[in-house]
Amino acid sequence: MLGDIFRRNVTLKGDFDGLEEGSRNFLLVCHHWFEVALRTPEVWSFWGNIPTDWARLHRRSRTAPLDLVLGDVDYDGGTLDITLSDVLRDRAARDTIRRVHLWSGDEALLSSIVSSLATAGEGVRSNSVESFILINDGYTPVDTSDFFAHYCFPKLQHLKLHDCRIASWDLLTSRTTVLTSLSLYFNRPSPTPTASQLLSILASNPLLRKVSLSGYTFPADGGESPYRVSLHHLKELKLAGISRHVIGLLHQLDHARNMDLDIFLSDRTVTGVPRMVGPCLQDYFRRRDRSPNGLGLSVSRSGAHITLHIGDVSGFDLSTLTRSPIVPFVAIAMDLDQAFWNLPGKGFLDLVPYIPQDEVVYLRSWGEPAAMEDMSTRFPKLRALRPVLIPLPTVFPGSSLDGNGGIPTSLQHIHLELPIVDDGDWSPLTAFLACRVSSGNQLDSLTLDYSPQMCLGVEEHIRSMVREFGVTWAGCPFSICLEE
Repeated sequence: MLGDIFRRNVTLKGDFDGLEEGSRNFLLVCHHWFEVALRTPEVWSFWGNIPTDWARLHRRSRTAPLDLVLGDVDYDGGTLDITLSDVLRDRAARDTIRRVHLWSGDEALLSSIVSSLATAGEGVRSNSVESFILINDGYTPVDTSDFFAHYCFPKLQHLKLHDCRIASWDLLTSRTTVLTSLSLYFNRPSPTPTASQLLSILASNPLLRKVSLSGYTFPADGGESPYRVSLHHLKELKLAGISRHVIGLLHQLDHARNMDLDIFLSDRTVTGVPRMVGPCLQDYFRRRDRSPNGLGLSVSRSGAHITLHIGDVSGFDLSTLTRSPIVPFVAIAMDLDQAFWNLPGKGFLDLVPYIPQDEVVYLRSWGEPAAMEDMSTRFPKLRALRPVLIPLPTVFPGSSLDGNGGIPTSLQHIHLELPIVDDGDWSPLTAFLACRVSSGNQLDSLTLDYSPQMCLGVEEHIRSMVREFGVTWAGCPFSICLEE
């Protein structure tokens, strides 16, 4: 009974981080508990996340299901030594490996581990492996062909391969059937699956909930497939590549109605890109269930790169949402040539007509001034606003429009993050606040993040201005928070 309690207490913190803090504290209680733990192999299923720990702890787990973890840590040991390679071969032969999570920039080390695991005859069933993650930060793709050629995986639910190669991607079609998450990432030139192969992999795993496919391109192979893949369990889909391949692949998926979407288009020319993305967005919202509490919208711009996020804000308190940097958004991204910004209109604004603007209640804009223009017209139900690295006059263009500076009266929460202030001039903000107070339409919360332009004198000026309006610091009808 004690051993079973100990086993349940030992849990992994994440894919590569090791055990939760205190997982093995029971070893320190008394000698009897320590002896019980030593006789409970499941307590030692995790050997640590570097090979030197593997060598020290592997004997204690005996035949218990193994969680083999190589963390993103510096390791100068090179390839595995013969003893550890033999241990892994024995584990693979006896099918006692539950998880394989490997992350390293040393391709030789990763290759030696994978080759040690690929020792069975071709097509052997692995009834233990539930998760296989290999993240290669090196310069050469790691070949995992033998591993997937030797095994079938009737219980494999999570598969993530970053900068790996497989001689025949059809192996993932015939050897996996119950995947719930799949991530394929190609950062280095390597053979990538064709569109038909990707569709076959997806079709053979109908229980998929999370899919991420990213790389230079998804090669075309004679046009679109005549069938659509039904993935009604799918909740998150991330695609990155050339627009015609990514959009074409997306159109062949019959996805769940509440699926989150993340698209990154890596075209280096702009011809036809907005025209392709727009209908994709339109189709996405046509399929998606209407959000009862509204949508959140986030747009980021850095040079020629624009990223658009759209997501459901159901279940979130917008007053706290404005302070949180992590929001569950759907993402549309474009990595385009600089000439895109010399065309009439802006990339983000060209996509706005395809978004259900009356549902947008939260707007976050990072370095994209165009997102701040005409908000009362574009987003009439906006309740929370978070501009990042945007000049104050752009956020608050004036105080004469409807007494609110052109910002919708529905707005109740503002979070100014790293605002750009010319010569310490905060008058656009103070004028806006004065208009809101005089109109009786005060905010619920205002957050000011630290910026290089905000010295102690500026902070005191804002505090004085707030007190002048009879506003309180920590509650209704107005609260202000100065953060670093």
